[in-house]
Amino acid sequence: MIFQKYLTIGLWVAAVAVVVPIFLVNPAAGVVAAFAAVALIAARSAMWLAVCSAAWSLVFLAVITVPGPYDSPAGRNAIPVLGVFVACFLAAWYVGRRLAGRGRPNAAAEPPKAPPLWWIQPAGHDRLSGSSFGGATRSTRPTLQWPSDRRLTAFLLVVLLIAIVGAALKFRGELPPLFADNPDVARAELGLRSNIVVGLLAEAWTLGMAISLLRVLNGKAETRWRYLLLVLVFTFGAALGASKNSVLVGIVPALVAALSTRRESGGMSAKQRQVAALVVVLVGLGVVGGAVYLGGQRTLAGTGTFEDQFRAQYGGNPIYTSVGSLDLSLSSSVETFGRLWEHREEYDPAWGRYSLTFTGSVGERLLGPVDLYKITGGLSQPFYMNTATFVAVPLMDFGPVGAGLILALTGLIVGFAERRLSDTHSPAHHLGRAFLIYYATFGVYEYYPVIQPFWLSLVPGIVVFYLVSNRSKLAMPAWPKLVMPTWKR
Repeated sequence: MIFQKYLTIGLWVAAVAVVVPIFLVNPAAGVVAAFAAVALIAARSAMWLAVCSAAWSLVFLAVITVPGPYDSPAGRNAIPVLGVFVACFLAAWYVGRRLAGRGRPNAAAEPPKAPPLWWIQPAGHDRLSGSSFGGATRSTRPTLQWPSDRRLTAFLLVVLLIAIVGAALKFRGELPPLFADNPDVARAELGLRSNIVVGLLAEAWTLGMAISLLRVLNGKAETRWRYLLLVLVFTFGAALGASKNSVLVGIVPALVAALSTRRESGGMSAKQRQVAALVVVLVGLGVVGGAVYLGGQRTLAGTGTFEDQFRAQYGGNPIYTSVGSLDLSLSSSVETFGRLWEHREEYDPAWGRYSLTFTGSVGERLLGPVDLYKITGGLSQPFYMNTATFVAVPLMDFGPVGAGLILALTGLIVGFAERRLSDTHSPAHHLGRAFLIYYATFGVYEYYPVIQPFWLSLVPGIVVFYLVSNRSKLAMPAWPKLVMPTWKR
């Protein structure tokens, strides 16, 4: 324990000794090295915080290394500024984990005096571990307790029915963008006719895909083929809109939850469990790699100024186009933020209106219209790159200082909830935690929960899944009997 503590301190000292000289010579490269160092040191005790830090390091590395048609000095110059905002978020995430793990009783030694709140306190035994960057031992990954196959299959079929109804309302007999000659144009035209109800119903594809895939990866071997078939059906439905993010948002959280829990293996050895975890990682990398490749091919097939420059720079080579697609996915939001940062003085603070973008027309009628995508799209002309990382919304609402405070508060919430949900045996809890981690890391693109109202259907869906998975939660409370008073004559 003491050795691990001093080892961690030594690693931090070595990281500072390496990062500071790099930062003094090249600030952008220094930021890349700083977040890479945080990822390496935090990997053992806070794996998903480390993954988020590594994602930001990779994003900044793509900005300063891989050339692309959207590159500009504004993106590179904004890396140190953006690094400060990201540091506020990650530091608060770490503090939130510490707060969540402090003062929690050991269930093995002292049973709780009162039943915990199911949406805050994890079920099952608790551990005082994994809450810091050093000096703590890692907690054992819990094994998920799945409902019966009959109940789970019935729930997934209901989710599938909701998804099909949503798709029917969305496409209305027209050809889905997945099969269109120009998917981007078809998807844009479809978005003009969409509404919030159709969008919320479409989240059923995501929820069904995530639950089915997690059951395949970490459930019992019996009837696994059934859930694998459901994974294919839900994935196909999510892909009809020709958006790779619609597919990734169902697959990646399931992989996160699978890597955070133990598989019901029926006596697998430690080595076999490691191989199974490696297979999960390879499947995830294969999915991401396939999405990157298809993204490059879709850009080649598109029309517009950016697509023309993309074809001129990368040609038809599938390797070059995949690298270019990956660079575009990683660096475009930072490049757009750089332009927004340069012009931030031109816009008055909106004091929360951009943070309520998900309210749509209701918010516009009450608070007035705002359109962040119109601003970022205009700054990125002749291209239309509308995402500008998760800093853009709080920056436009509250200015630089307010943005730092909002991101710190967000980090506290993410860290506290992520740590509190980590030891439970409920698949619903772990899927909720995985979605939280996914969208926290999605901050490399934008502050998605305040832009899109997806969580208005996703959160209730996870709650219903929890209730279906726990029969006792569906039981009605026993009301006291009414005793009528009697009077003696």
